[in-house]
Amino acid sequence: MYVSNKLKMSFWGRIIYDITRLATWLVARLMFRVSLEHPERVPRRGALLVVSNHISHLDPPLTGSFIPGRCGYHMPKAELFKIGILRIYMKSIGSIMVNRGQGKQALLDAVQYLRDQQVVFIFPEGTRSQDGVLMEGKSGAVLMAIRSDATILPSAIIGSQNALGKGSKAIRPAKITIRYGEPYRIDYDGDRERVPKEVVQRETARMMQYIEELLPAEMRPDPADKLRWYGEQAR
Repeated sequence: MYVSNKLKMSFWGRIIYDITRLATWLVARLMFRVSLEHPERVPRRGALLVVSNHISHLDPPLTGSFIPGRCGYHMPKAELFKIGILRIYMKSIGSIMVNRGQGKQALLDAVQYLRDQQVVFIFPEGTRSQDGVLMEGKSGAVLMAIRSDATILPSAIIGSQNALGKGSKAIRPAKITIRYGEPYRIDYDGDRERVPKEVVQRETARMMQYIEELLPAEMRPDPADKLRWYGEQAR
């Protein structure tokens, strides 16, 4: 499917993307001792929605730089587009702007990318966890996957909060692990533009469970919280 010009990564944007990706990879290898677990699980072609927990400002550049065999697009919050150099950079590499509380356009843009067989990275919690524990997943990721029929790749990032946690002002050396789960697709035969709420809730609970299974015990949510978030779907 055609992706509109406003979404396409520009020629210079691709060059900038490749340079910053390589620079991030090199610095992270030296400073953070980044390791990948199960990189063979990453599909090398086709529409791919990479979903992960979110614990640090470092998560977007790390997840984007280390995914093997693919390049993709992140969904930064709109506030970052107000910072001059960041706005120029993110527009040039085709980042999808997310306005909090007004995510419809971001959802449409992400679906366009996925229908064009691209990779989109998303943190379903919608914000960083203050204590590192996985929070409630929002519905956007599941809607993107259903509407685009994209493969979902659960993943987890562990240790980035020790390098730059929420509220931290300095980056510290740390061991960081990026762990990939088994890719899967949502089996849904209904109207992809009008997905029933119970289907979205069920698939969101399922997706977050797959992410949780990749995390160490101390980063997993309390079962009571999951029951409150997803109801019986959490069982």
